[in-house]
Amino acid sequence: MAIEPVLAELDEARRALAPSGVALSATLLGQPVDDTIPLAFATRLGLPLDCLTPSSPGLVASLLEGFGAALAGNADVVVSLDADGQHDARQIPDLVRSHLAHGSGLTIGSRWTRGGTSPGTGVTRTAMSRVGNELVKAFTGARGVSDSTTSFRVYSPEVVQLLLDHQLPTETYGFFCAMVAIIQAHGFAVDEVPIVFRPRYSGAGRIEQDDLREFAASLSAVRRQVHAIRREMRSNQALWAQRNPRLRAQASTGESVFGATEELTQLADATHFLDWICESLAPHLGQRVLEVGAGVGAIATTLAAMGHDVTAIEPADNVFPELQRRTAGNPRVEARKITSGALLGTHEEGSFDSVVYVSVLEHIRDDVDELKTAWQLVRPGGTVALFVPAMPSLYGSLDFKSGHFRRYDKALLETVLTDSGFELLDVHYMDVAGVVPYFVMYRLLDVPTLDAGSSKIYDSMIVPVSRFIQNRVGPPAVGKNLLAVARRPLDWCPPA
Repeated sequence: MAIEPVLAELDEARRALAPSGVALSATLLGQPVDDTIPLAFATRLGLPLDCLTPSSPGLVASLLEGFGAALAGNADVVVSLDADGQHDARQIPDLVRSHLAHGSGLTIGSRWTRGGTSPGTGVTRTAMSRVGNELVKAFTGARGVSDSTTSFRVYSPEVVQLLLDHQLPTETYGFFCAMVAIIQAHGFAVDEVPIVFRPRYSGAGRIEQDDLREFAASLSAVRRQVHAIRREMRSNQALWAQRNPRLRAQASTGESVFGATEELTQLADATHFLDWICESLAPHLGQRVLEVGAGVGAIATTLAAMGHDVTAIEPADNVFPELQRRTAGNPRVEARKITSGALLGTHEEGSFDSVVYVSVLEHIRDDVDELKTAWQLVRPGGTVALFVPAMPSLYGSLDFKSGHFRRYDKALLETVLTDSGFELLDVHYMDVAGVVPYFVMYRLLDVPTLDAGSSKIYDSMIVPVSRFIQNRVGPPAVGKNLLAVARRPLDWCPPA
């Protein structure tokens, strides 16, 4: 290890970043027996340098201790690179600037992305690296990364903490490959910047067969871990969106102020859409209906016109006045500015024949707890009816702006209902024709609002097509929304 040339390049990087207001300091992990030499050299350069002796052997253990030290020092970004000369520290400013400009969770200095080079790397080693990278993507689901094994990287503090909290492979190549897949699964962006990957000062080390076996063995474990993370993130996609640089610039809602009032108003005038929802729900509803999160009253007034007596509750300060105005004078609708939990404190258990949630449950962080409240509000044998956004893969700009914690799939919605103590009666997808337009608008194009024109086209053209298909062939295998109906058992209590 020729540390002095590496320190000299680090000092050049420090001086290049200084005009941008970025202060660079370095930590040498696993320093030589006599650390006075690098410390004295760094002092002459003016480079702040610490030498850290890891408490456990191995590169991964050393790097994790270095991560911990960086967080303890309140680092704004953390950079890792090898100290054997193959990573040119003078490229750190390019990596850091790209990292900050793109809002990335992880930025990789890549030899294999467009513009990157690896002079002096033999054909065999090049082939092994590229094949290994393809295996990583195939096994773990890592996307858009061409150099998963390199250690020349820039990390956000949130990602560093994530890596410290997770149990990653201790084998070097497996560690860096697992890192990419796990970071992406948590919603952070991973980007690449081309670098020149140089031969080591001391020559290239051999890749042993044991290294390859450990690397291959780690892939299956990482795959399982990534799948578990994705299942976890599915129940709180808002957290995923907050980490996504494409979405996090948009403000999500608070609890007492709804952040997508324009969209709420547009959908309240979507008569084909609302009629379809209400006509699907009505056969399952009793006389006394509680609508939770009634918005501006479109569902409540439609159900009232069908003969139901509706208590419409809406806690949002900026929405309730419109609900009150639209329902004033309607003898079948009682509008109240209150939450379901507070309402339970003023009503006897089982006060309603049915409880309805239309495009509401996705706004509530603890959906199971909310439905347990509904379980107490509805009479034994009564029903809860849900209409929610479906297909987590569609989660996009409008969901995040609206404050959606998640989009549901059928299995998740069924689990939420049964965990709340209800018996399932029906769960099916709706609006198959709306899937592609929604994906294009709010995933690919990141359109931040639902305007009047788009709402009118959706209601007058797409909804009738979806309804026609469903009337002819039955509930589709996928759809933009899910409708579910469940019943409170006559002689059973919900789980604690």
